[in-house]
Amino acid sequence: MTKSITWTKYILDTFIREGNLNERQEYIVRSRARGASIAEQADYLHLSIDQVNKDIAKIKHIYDETCKYCSNLPPRRK
Repeated sequence: MTKSITWTKYILDTFIREGNLNERQEYIVRSRARGASIAEQADYLHLSIDQVNKDIAKIKHIYDETCKYCSNLPPRRK
C-alpha cells in the first residue's frame, strides 16, 4: 500500500478522517508511510505479523471504498 500511493500529510490526514480508522489502523497507516516494517509494527502493537497483514488488507479495502466517495483521495495503483 505504501508503494501504490504517494502519502502526503494531506492525503494521510484525509484518509484517516474520511475512512473513520481506529487507533490501531491509524498507527499502521502512519508508520507504514514513515517506512516502518511489518515486523516493527507487530512488535510495537504486540501482535503477530499475520494479524498486521490482515489489518493492512482491511485498510486497503477501506481505502478503496473511501476513495470512491472522496474526490481528494487518489485511487491506488494496482
